[in-house]
Order: sequence, then structure tokens, then C-alpha cells
Amino acid sequence: MKDDRLAVAIGNASLLGIGYLLLRRWRLAIASMMMTAALVALLLVEKALWPQIVMAVWWVAVVVHGWMLAGKPGPRPVAEQRVIALCVTVPVLLAGVFFRVEAAGIQSDVAEAREAGDCAGVTAAQQKARYGDRVADGPGIERLGVDVEACAELRQIASRLQTTWSGDTDTLAKEFEKLRLVLAKPGQEKTVEKVLDEYLGTVTKGGPCPTAKLATWLRNRPEGHNVLDKSRSVGDGLVPDAQFACAQTEIKAAQWRPASNRLQELIGQYPKAAISPKARVALAAVTLKVQLLDLRALIENGEYCTNPAGYSGAPRYGPGVNRALFLGEPEGFTSQLPTKWKTASPIDASVVICTEALEDGPAIRTCPYVREGYDFNFYRTFRKVVVPVKIYSMRSGQLVKSAKVVIDGPACPEVYTDDSALLPIAGSTISTPVEPTAANIRVAFQPLLVRR
Repeated sequence: MKDDRLAVAIGNASLLGIGYLLLRRWRLAIASMMMTAALVALLLVEKALWPQIVMAVWWVAVVVHGWMLAGKPGPRPVAEQRVIALCVTVPVLLAGVFFRVEAAGIQSDVAEAREAGDCAGVTAAQQKARYGDRVADGPGIERLGVDVEACAELRQIASRLQTTWSGDTDTLAKEFEKLRLVLAKPGQEKTVEKVLDEYLGTVTKGGPCPTAKLATWLRNRPEGHNVLDKSRSVGDGLVPDAQFACAQTEIKAAQWRPASNRLQELIGQYPKAAISPKARVALAAVTLKVQLLDLRALIENGEYCTNPAGYSGAPRYGPGVNRALFLGEPEGFTSQLPTKWKTASPIDASVVICTEALEDGPAIRTCPYVREGYDFNFYRTFRKVVVPVKIYSMRSGQLVKSAKVVIDGPACPEVYTDDSALLPIAGSTISTPVEPTAANIRVAFQPLLVRR
């Protein structure tokens, strides 16, 4: 009987040194098993192709070496040797095939879950991998770790994206950059798309104004020619309604100027949007509020007469009685006008009349007077009072007319009381404005305020 070459080769093909045991080469058998154990450990540690190549080379080496050592006289029949070799090697090879097939199946499951954007499925499939799978296909199983890491990162991104619902566009920009980096990894398009879709479906959770801010950012995001560009169209679709709803919120809070700016932006950017007709109606009402705010600020600061502005909601300046808001120099004679001719509210005024410093008007009459306690005459020339005015249309803020209102009054009263401490020069003439009656004042201002 001889040591069968085929049996020894088959036995060594188990990588357990069985062929060497059949040859009674105990040291070689132990060395072979230790080498195989070291290579298996290397396969578990180094998830690369080269350890697998080393293992394959080792497998061929021990098979060939066993074949070459056999052929000498031995104690066992050939059939017995082959049975022993097959009983050990076949299970080992079947296990190797099994784990290789299982590793391929796990990789297929992970790929399928990844293509469906199912990160939970990716993790669950990868967790099925056993040590045998890692030995059979270390690089393949290692690649699954990249998918799992990508999914773990995507879960963190999805969580942080929820914090942007308050309108935090800074965080939104950072997380979209992270999505872009994950997308750059092989095969991650669907997983990234799923996270993106889930976020885009929740953008409105923060309310109208945060939604408007987020949607505007999404719409204006630079195009990247990838799946993230979907956010641009979604944002564009959300902006009109979100802007209008936000404007309505600002209107309820009496934030007229922000609401006006928002509505103008909406109409300018989306003139044909379904919400735009409502936005135009709302803008018309808000514009009046803004004009009134500006108008009241000018009046309160004493700046209207130098910087007039219009209020579109004011009554027109036309036939009939036009109520006036008097500004400028102290009221003076205007306080004696009929109540129905004037108003303190810009809402009710048809015109704003800015009065300037009084001027001397035409002389009416000169009369002699004697100051009490003195024995000489002096003269007073009584003159009409001139009130320079500028009339502005409250509705448009445009200058309607510059005029001088000349007010008549009684001249040369029998007694004229002079309370000044100045002593008039004998024979001198003092220019003196008349003291008009309410009737005189009404007659002078009536042409400005009552139009035919």
C-alpha cells in the first residue's frame, strides 16, 4: 500500500493539514493548521482582496505540496485514505461555498434595500453577516459597512433637519451640504432622496412665516444637477401660498410694512400664481395702512409741509366742503373756522393747508390816537392780515395751490388799547394789523375749502 496522492491532495484542500496527517507528517500538519488559522484571522482583520489572494495561494501550495510528498509506502488502503480526506474536506468546502453564497445574498439584500432608500433594511441586512461570511468574502461584507455608515449619517441629518422648521436656513444650508457629501458616495442616491422627500414633506410644520423663509431658500438653492435639485421645484411651489399666509399673520399683528413688502415681493415674483389676485387685494388695503403710518409720522415730527406725502384713502378734493388739516405756524385765525371745515384726523381731510408766518396786507385806514397820559398824537395805519398758505391734496400729496389768504377786519376802533412798553414818537405812524372777526376769517378761507 502507498500513500495516495489524490487523498493527500484532497485532505490538504481542507486547509486543516489532513493530507499531512495521512502522511504522518505531524509537524507539517500542525504548521499547516497554524498557518491557516493565521490567514483566517488576517481575513477577519484586513477587509481587503490581498488576504484572499494569499489564502488562495496557500490553498494551492498545500494541495500541490501534499501531492508531491505522497506516493510512498503507507499503512492505510487507498480507499480508506480517500474516505478520510473526503469526510473532512467536503464539509469544509461546502461551508466555504455556503458562506460565500450567504455573503452574496446579504450583499444583494443590502443593495436592494439601498435602492429602495430603506436605511432600516440596509442595517438589518448587514447585521445578518457572520464571521463565516466575513472570511468567505471580507471585502464584500466590508463594503456593506460603507452603506451602514451612510445610513447612520443620514439619520443624523434627518434629525437635524427637523430643527430647521423654525426657519433656520443656516442649519438647512449645512445639512444640505452634508446630504451632498453622502450623495457623492456610490449607490446612495435613493437613500438621500428618501431623507430629502421626508423633509420636503414637513417643511410647512413651522408655520407660514418660517415656511416662507425655508421655501425661499430651497427655491434659490444653486442647481447641482442631482437629486437634491428636487428641493428647488418644491420650494418654488410652496413660496406663493406661504408668503401670502405669512403676510396675513403680519397683518393680524398690525405689522403693515413687513406685510406690504412681502405682498409686493409675492406679486412681483409670481404674478400669475393662483393666490396673486388675493394678494393684490390685500396689498391695496395694507398700502393704505402704510401710507397712514408714514403720514402720521410726518405730521407728528412737523415734517409734512417740507416733505408732503399722500394717503390714498382720503376724500377727494372737489366740489362742496373740503375738510382741511391745518399745519405749520400756530393755528391763529384757523381756530375760528367752522368745525365742518377742518379736522385733526388725516383720514377725514381732503387737503392739508400749511400756513406760514403772517404778513402785513394792504392798508385799510389810518387814524390818529392819543396815548393815555401824553398830550401828543400819533397815528396807526390798520392793515389787512395776510396768511401765506400752501394747499396739498391729502389723497396724492401733490401741491394744489400756493396762495395768500387776505383777511379783512374792522379798522380805527374808537379806543385802541396799547399794552406795549414802547413810547410812540409824536406824529409817527404805526402799522397795525386788524383784528378780524370770525365772519371775516370765514369769508377769507371759504374759497379754499368750499368749491363749486
